[in-house]
Amino acid sequence: MNLSRTTATWLAVFAVSTALTGCSGAAESDRSSVAHDADIPKLTWAVAAGPRSLDIAHSLDGTSYLAIAALFDSVLRLDMKGNLESGLAESWSSPDSHTYVYRIRRGVKFWNDEPVTAEDVRFSLARQLDPATASESAQLLAAVKSVEVSGPDQVTVRLSHPDAAFQYTPALAWFVQQKSYVEAAGEELGTGARPGMGSGAYTVESFSPAGGVALRRNEQYWGAKPKVVSAEIKPIAVPEALRRAVQAGEVDGTIDFPVRHAQRWEQLRGVRAQFVRSTTTTYLSLDTATAPFDDEHVRRAIAHSVDRKGLLAPAFGGRADLAASPFTTAQLTATVGEDRAAELTESIALPEFDLGKAAAELKKSRHPNGFTVDAPYAADEPWAQLTLEDLARNLARIGIRLTPKPMPRQQWVAQIYAHQDLGIQIIRAGGGTPYAGELASVLFVEDSARPNGFNTANFHPDEVRQVVDQIGAPSSAEARFAQLRSLMALNAEQLGYVPLFEPQTGIALRDEFVFDPQVDTFLVGDNWLRLIKSAK
Repeated sequence: MNLSRTTATWLAVFAVSTALTGCSGAAESDRSSVAHDADIPKLTWAVAAGPRSLDIAHSLDGTSYLAIAALFDSVLRLDMKGNLESGLAESWSSPDSHTYVYRIRRGVKFWNDEPVTAEDVRFSLARQLDPATASESAQLLAAVKSVEVSGPDQVTVRLSHPDAAFQYTPALAWFVQQKSYVEAAGEELGTGARPGMGSGAYTVESFSPAGGVALRRNEQYWGAKPKVVSAEIKPIAVPEALRRAVQAGEVDGTIDFPVRHAQRWEQLRGVRAQFVRSTTTTYLSLDTATAPFDDEHVRRAIAHSVDRKGLLAPAFGGRADLAASPFTTAQLTATVGEDRAAELTESIALPEFDLGKAAAELKKSRHPNGFTVDAPYAADEPWAQLTLEDLARNLARIGIRLTPKPMPRQQWVAQIYAHQDLGIQIIRAGGGTPYAGELASVLFVEDSARPNGFNTANFHPDEVRQVVDQIGAPSSAEARFAQLRSLMALNAEQLGYVPLFEPQTGIALRDEFVFDPQVDTFLVGDNWLRLIKSAK
């Protein structure tokens, strides 16, 4: 799942897992610009915060993932439609539901001109499984029993149980680094001093969490040579400062500007603003293991106090839909089809906004006189601020004193992964694949209710775990539909997570450039930087 600008259960992955729904702010001829093959000497890309690390094991969030995906080769890739493609593995097979075999390309070299071996590939996944690594990405690999070199250019992964989501993991989390470099770097891996040793289309020139990343094209890259020669991924936390930087030409593009300010972006001259349907969702996470949120009546009182419909315009400028569950409509549609996805979401009954019912639920709880609680959020997320401020006003009317607490993004993400004092959290996260059950084993299992896990609600009742196990196993389309509906209904009933919104994503790119191919649903599964070309 993707921390987006907010976080990502995946990967991040959010901010770049999108589906195009419309373009604005440019003439029709601009929107249909043709890509040219000329090199782009320099591109500056803005993000809300610098990467925390360039090591995927310690940077499972959206802004870090943008840099990692641009730098390091993954074993497989996803195309824009979510189909798996070859990466460092030139071919792959799955002889049974427990086994995946990858044939590694020959002749590929790391940036230091040393060969990529099957052992490097094996090691790059195995270290994420090692408890000593304390990997954030380990939660995505819970089904992996072993990873072994099974031939001169072959790596085999065996699962302890079938996991339908694992087939996509080599495209989203299995980034390959040189074993000897990683072992020598130790705890410095992913820092400016020891950023990593990969074989990807770009190399690292410099990196710091505060200053961002400078990249340069790898002229010896084994694959198609990208057109951007030099790139900078630059953190700009304040949304209006970001807009002005794009307007002034100091920044060439960005993913995930606040869509509530869409009109301001549409009016920028020389800039193409696009609004895309994302595979991310937003929700309140309520720590079911800790008072007062271990009381289901408290959770219901909070759910009844969220004016979801009333927030669509002020928080998103109308560029969002109401969420029915932590599973996004885009993924549900890819899994069961558009009509069945609509049937699924319409069948889920979430508590409606009703302060009378909220007060009644609180009176039934073990905290009838209310309580005081802080709600942290990433300071560069206007929608989160507005949602929490509105919720605080509503809760005050029934006796609950909630105080929104803005935090710098990197600090907030670190707190999420520390898995301490979770209380109430407001999160935007998303998947990176077409499989709707992808987030089930991240949000609803006990293995993820720990440090570096993403079950921030500590929500894993037995009946939920049983459904999660079924979702991971091979099944018919009809059975998958029933499993998803069951899990969505259980969450709506017990409210470990209170679904909020499915926002669109704002992408801005100066008219001199174009994505080729155009942005579609699963940009997250590919090196986004290699897709940017000259539009002149």
